[in-house]
Amino acid sequence: VFWVNADSLDKPDPLVGDRAQLYSLNAVAYESIILGEFYIHLGPTNNIAEAGKFPKITELKLGFSRDGFHWHRPDRRPFIQATRQKGDWDRAYLHGTMGVCLVMGDELWFPYCGYSGDAENGHSSMYSGASIGFATLRRDGFASMDAGKRAGQLTTRPVTFSGKHLFVNVDCPTGELLVEVLDKEGKVIKPFSFKNCKPTRVDATLQRIEWTSQQDLSSLAGQAVQFRFRLTNGKLYS
Repeated sequence: VFWVNADSLDKPDPLVGDRAQLYSLNAVAYESIILGEFYIHLGPTNNIAEAGKFPKITELKLGFSRDGFHWHRPDRRPFIQATRQKGDWDRAYLHGTMGVCLVMGDELWFPYCGYSGDAENGHSSMYSGASIGFATLRRDGFASMDAGKRAGQLTTRPVTFSGKHLFVNVDCPTGELLVEVLDKEGKVIKPFSFKNCKPTRVDATLQRIEWTSQQDLSSLAGQAVQFRFRLTNGKLYS
């Protein structure tokens, strides 16, 4: 039984032409999922890289799983891309260096190793010039729903909760986010309407949503409700 692999959605490097292959896979528990860091090998073969004295290309892509077996990879663009430029420390042959990422306050840190192909002593080879750096991402910043000057709207599936506050991860300091709550019939629950919602105009990963006529959401705990978001000039993450 096949577990996981590269496939036709992992496009070859246009200058190399080799079929993409899965080189390795790191994974870590993150929130309610397993976050996967896929090393996608794009070539060229070892004998060509060795003869040319340059590193072969591997790039880091992301995916997620809920059971560790079935993996979902909706975005096949490189998350961390090899530069392919001679002299760059992360020219090619990228690797993760630990369990995918670290949660550091409002950021996620992704340490990774890259190869330039050139050692400090001037020697060039396929495995010369290894260095470690890291990339950063806002907390839970993997994907967002974006809106411009024209307001965009998003309504969640029915959800139930046991808490009493709604927090959002949003970037809209020059825009505005409003939230209202709907019952299972899709009707607005009046205390929690757009009209009563205090506008949110911040760039924050943990921003509490408030309504003028109600202190909190405790009265709705345990009920199936939907949240409707209205956003202008911003990005709603989670």
